[in-house]
Amino acid sequence: MKRDQARRAERAGGSLDRGRNGAYRRRGGPSVNLFGKSRPASETRTLRLDGQEIPYLLKRSPKRRTIGLRIDHRGLTVNAPQRTADSRLEQVLRERSGWLSDKLREWRERQPATFNCADGETLLFLGSERVLRLMEGGPRAQPRLLEDDTLVVRVPDTGDAAVVRRKLELWYRAEAHLHFVQRLEHYAGRMGMALRNVALSGARTRWGSCNSRGDIRLSWRLIQAPTSQIDYVVVHELAHIRELNHSPRFWSIVEETLPHYAAAQRALKAGSARYHRF
Repeated sequence: MKRDQARRAERAGGSLDRGRNGAYRRRGGPSVNLFGKSRPASETRTLRLDGQEIPYLLKRSPKRRTIGLRIDHRGLTVNAPQRTADSRLEQVLRERSGWLSDKLREWRERQPATFNCADGETLLFLGSERVLRLMEGGPRAQPRLLEDDTLVVRVPDTGDAAVVRRKLELWYRAEAHLHFVQRLEHYAGRMGMALRNVALSGARTRWGSCNSRGDIRLSWRLIQAPTSQIDYVVVHELAHIRELNHSPRFWSIVEETLPHYAAAQRALKAGSARYHRF
């Protein structure tokens, strides 16, 4: 039976190499599981805990050997080996239910209030709180940051939260690009590097990234953080131009440029939830 299946698969898609657990791999192509359905790399599931349905993200990886639980600004993430059975996942979640209950309660308590884009709300810019003032005006009117820490935003309809949010995001992005390029140029000069392409991202899972060509992307939401935290991310990504890893050599480059980077790193992690509420 198995031999016939393998022959049919070979006729359909070319030569196959047999792997473990009855799986076959087409030479030069992805795995083909002839005897069972492949598992998705990630999926959203729910966990019933303390009488409530808790959504969580399940992520499977062939490189992982153990089941790990993580709670951050996005909620609960379960990381598991690729072939972990659902029964084993349920067992681990039951065994850790007490820990999960405590951590999820702490997580909810730390979550900042939802930003509704309403007049009088506070928002963050470079680590300082600003008061949002909405006024009627044309669609092309640009937001203005006043000396009394008030941000004036003019829109045709002050009750249209979607329009207010979009205009605020555009303002944040413009300010972020100016500030980030300035800080990148400053530290690139200190570190003896040539700055290449700089772009903004809307990523919620990482503050910055650097590829092998030296192109740097920074999340525009980072403009809400104090300059000390922005500088940490800037130096972190510049250090990747020399070391595209997190080796001891990489961290020595970061520390040489920012001796007190660890404090900024901790502060950035602590403020992450608030920066992501927008």
